[in-house]
Amino acid sequence: MPFANSTSFSQPLSMEENNREGQVYIIMKSNCVLTFHRDYAQQEAVSRVLQRLAAIRSAAADMPRDGTELYDNGESLARLLDYPPYIVYAILDEITDQLSPEIVEIEQQVDAIDELVLGLSHAQHESALKRMGEQRRRILLTWQLAHPKPRIIEALIRQVPICCCNGSPRLAQEVIQYLGDVHGHLMAAVDSCARAEAVLARSHSNYLAKISLELSRATFDANTTTERWTMLGIIVVPINIVTSFLGVNLKVPGQDRDDTLNFFVVLACLLIYAAVTLAFWRWRQLT
Repeated sequence: MPFANSTSFSQPLSMEENNREGQVYIIMKSNCVLTFHRDYAQQEAVSRVLQRLAAIRSAAADMPRDGTELYDNGESLARLLDYPPYIVYAILDEITDQLSPEIVEIEQQVDAIDELVLGLSHAQHESALKRMGEQRRRILLTWQLAHPKPRIIEALIRQVPICCCNGSPRLAQEVIQYLGDVHGHLMAAVDSCARAEAVLARSHSNYLAKISLELSRATFDANTTTERWTMLGIIVVPINIVTSFLGVNLKVPGQDRDDTLNFFVVLACLLIYAAVTLAFWRWRQLT
């Protein structure tokens, strides 16, 4: 019974690309592999796979044909070229390798944000928040591309023995190991996305905490300034009222005296009032 399996595998996309445009659809049968794609980058990936297969064919042809171990290795390489699961592996491996630069760049950007967030100046807050949003979008996009693919690889691994070429369990086991390597790379990519998201979440929490501390500090400074002006008003306003009464064009007590005793009495009372008021304010602050 001919084996057939259909699946889709996506490449990493930039922020402007569309998911539909970045997908590769693979149909595997017992004697052929069909790929469907729209984007030129996927065409390049398939072209590199064809170059890899051509290099394997060339290496197999150069092996000596004298019945030695090298001859057996050459035969194994030649049979890989006619084994659809291996060709599917080569395509998946080529596309998966293109995730590595994206993952590395995301990790570098996230680590840079994590180190920078606590030392931001006031002018850099908006820029940092924008960078966090952009990196979270990239992480989500990469995670959407990588997360479902390990299950596809697992399903493909289960189907490899069914499509075993010429009844060779050794060949099937070798391809299963290759697919397991791709599965490991995809799981590592998913784990890297999860780690990057966790680091960004922590950085965002630290960013919000820093903003909260700055707002608290600004509020405290504003309250302190308000208290000082209030205290100055409490001292100055009564003094201004008293001096205004003493300066009216009416007869006031002590006006008939020719010495300056009344002046110094009033001045002493005003100074005592200011000193008592300041002492009370300091006592309230300490308590």
